[in-house]
Amino acid sequence: MNPAEPPSFTIRAARKDDALAITALRNMPGVRHGTLAVPFGQTAASIAYLEKLGPDNHLLVAEAGTELVGTASLNRHTGRRAHVAGLGISIADPWQGKGAGTALMSALIDLADNWLGLVRIELNVFTDNRRAIALYEKFGFMIEGRQRAYALRDGVLIDSLSMARIHPAPSP
Repeated sequence: MNPAEPPSFTIRAARKDDALAITALRNMPGVRHGTLAVPFGQTAASIAYLEKLGPDNHLLVAEAGTELVGTASLNRHTGRRAHVAGLGISIADPWQGKGAGTALMSALIDLADNWLGLVRIELNVFTDNRRAIALYEKFGFMIEGRQRAYALRDGVLIDSLSMARIHPAPSP
């Protein structure tokens, strides 16, 4: 790849054989800093997560060549909230700010809008994760609230923002 060219990413559904790479991704300090994960995550937990994915759970991965550089998920709610899904995204430390998040978000939004008929996508993000907040805003997410002392991270309670995106033209 020419250093002047932006990297290209392959977006695909996660597979069970991605468990080791997903565990390595989740254990990266920068990834962990932006999530609720604790240090020293185990591959067995990633395997269990992948095995329990059902028809309302969509886990995508971004690859640069053969390297897994990010994951993103949509998890649809049920019952009277079947029009809603929760979103999560993680980008490998060396790949943050290089377009993998945009590629994954584009794929998730297309899936949500054009295939799943979702109206609302929700997420939580730590208040100091400016890069992630900017990515979400780029895709139409708006801040709906602040949750104080939301989670313990590195021995300090940190606040979180609740953000959501409402489909701009939902089907009836």
